[in-house]
Amino acid sequence: MSDGDDKKPFVAIVDDEPDLQKLYRLAISSRGYPISYIASDGTDALEKQSKANHKPDIVIIDHRMPTKNGVETTKEILATTPATRIIFVSADEAVEKEAIEAGATKFLKKPISLKDLLRNIDEEAKKVSA
Repeated sequence: MSDGDDKKPFVAIVDDEPDLQKLYRLAISSRGYPISYIASDGTDALEKQSKANHKPDIVIIDHRMPTKNGVETTKEILATTPATRIIFVSADEAVEKEAIEAGATKFLKKPISLKDLLRNIDEEAKKVSA
């Protein structure tokens, strides 16, 4: 991200539910955040992460997904891009400690309102290094 105030951080969405992907994308885009990529599972996310023209500054990630879960994917994303802010979203509160230990900067319990999601993205965006 550059120093310009008009530059917003890139956001990636990692969730296996197409309806949530679409809802998140519309809400995030309407707030002016560019989308780096949308992935349907951890393996897809890691592949898109490695090929992305604009690496995401913020990743919104679900836990329960095919192939790789959110905790495993978080660890692998942070291994290559440690400054990435991870917003972990899951219906399973039992995974919160594991998500934070893996490097997630926020844990949000599903169901979450778009208002709360956007507020948390805004908070993380302020922490993204220039």
